[in-house]
Amino acid sequence: AKDELRTLEKESAWKEILLRCFMAVFVAEWGDRTQVAMISLHASAPWVPVCLGSLLAFFTLTWSAVAAATLLQGTKLSEKLVLGVSAVSFLVFALLSLRDGFLARHGL
Repeated sequence: AKDELRTLEKESAWKEILLRCFMAVFVAEWGDRTQVAMISLHASAPWVPVCLGSLLAFFTLTWSAVAAATLLQGTKLSEKLVLGVSAVSFLVFALLSLRDGFLARHGL
């Protein structure tokens, strides 16, 4: 009976984590640029490759996030460091986007 109770508790915890992860990602991605990109891709491409490509991309992103969290587990990171790294990454992507726009505009 104790083993069955432990199994039920583990299943319940697993389901709760699954639901929380689903809701967090779903709410964060709803109306995001990713969704808009998938809509525009489906407008010009069949839905099966769009869905499969999107699933593969999300799987890869999720795997990399879990891998990073596993590596950082138990490490105390300051909020200032996390915000700084985020700001630098946004700056790098903004500069790359500006460069691509400049090159496209001038036909380079």
